[in-house]
Amino acid sequence: MAFDIDRFRTEKRYSNTAPVSELMEDLGVLARFDVEMDVVKRRWQRRAFIVGGVGAGLFVLSNVLDSELNPTLTSGLLFGGIGLLIVMVVLLFKAFRFGRNDLEDRRYQLPTLLLRRLGRDIAPEEPVSLELDFHAIDHKAKWKGKGMAGTWKTNEFEDPWLSLQARLRDGTHLRLAMTEWLQKRSRTRRSPGGKYKTKHKQKSGTYLQAQLRVKPERHPGLARLQSAARSAVKLPPTVALTKLEVSDDRLGLRARMDSDWEAAEYVQLPSRDATRTCLMMLLSLYQVLNFSTSQRKQLPARASP
Repeated sequence: MAFDIDRFRTEKRYSNTAPVSELMEDLGVLARFDVEMDVVKRRWQRRAFIVGGVGAGLFVLSNVLDSELNPTLTSGLLFGGIGLLIVMVVLLFKAFRFGRNDLEDRRYQLPTLLLRRLGRDIAPEEPVSLELDFHAIDHKAKWKGKGMAGTWKTNEFEDPWLSLQARLRDGTHLRLAMTEWLQKRSRTRRSPGGKYKTKHKQKSGTYLQAQLRVKPERHPGLARLQSAARSAVKLPPTVALTKLEVSDDRLGLRARMDSDWEAAEYVQLPSRDATRTCLMMLLSLYQVLNFSTSQRKQLPARASP
């Protein structure tokens, strides 16, 4: 099914279940749409600044000229300047409307890189589910509540913007997800001079989730490998493991990284490379699966005399 870009303009969400090739085409459409919106926004901004500059010039000139010598010219310059300044506001509003469609680049770059790396492990016709949310992290729909942190008033936002699910060639079901967390803080205090000042600050973080769902008969005793799973987890520096889940039919882990993560072919700091972090999480889980498989293969040998 063709990607409905007009619907996306309104909803700012993408959801599709299709082969990797179709999802990659859609992500390419999103990337081109983002570039186009940025170009159009800048074009209207330039027009607004040019019109506004001419309007400001006419307004100043009307105040410099002697209105008694040529009142008609002075009035014309004044009203012309005011009119152009009004036009500038209209053009800036148009630029703002296009700017609302300016997407956060890394939100389509990360799934593009992940699908490119995982594509060889997914059959060409295998349907893959991808969900993306391009609303800002502090969108009203993502508000979770308010509270207090010491003397600070807080507002918390939770943004589960990425979900990727697929069945790999070996039959394992894969799920990757990313959630952004933001806490806005504010505090109002009275200064010694009697004035009230409000300070603002915020805390944020990014949570990555990776899960592999398997057939228990292929990996017997998987639930007993909790300690082995923990030792198998390898993550980039400063990326912290926050949760590890091991059961008979699935393995999952959750990690926290800083919110200034990047999604590119080359990232200078490994701790900011979200693509690499996701792949390392999956590799860690697969090491545990491989260990359970090796144990299963050794069982007949141990049972024989």
